[in-house]
Amino acid sequence: MLYIGFSIRNPWSRRFSPIGVKAYSVTKNKSVELGLYKTSSLLGFGFNIDSFYYDHAGFSFDIDLLGYQFDFEFYDNRHHDER
Repeated sequence: MLYIGFSIRNPWSRRFSPIGVKAYSVTKNKSVELGLYKTSSLLGFGFNIDSFYYDHAGFSFDIDLLGYQFDFEFYDNRHHDER
């Protein structure tokens, strides 16, 4: 797993509420998920890659700006099975 990101948050706020979340199937095993949230973050971003040895492997990124967060996630629907 690789994660790169930073965030500047309002320390007096604990706000987090979804405005809208939508998932789409791209292929039989791959999906895309988009989300928009109200948060306490003033500025930030994040980028994450999960390897093939985790459940729902894929990548995601988010952008935080003035109390709103936009998420994009591309992932595999399958679960990793260690046998």
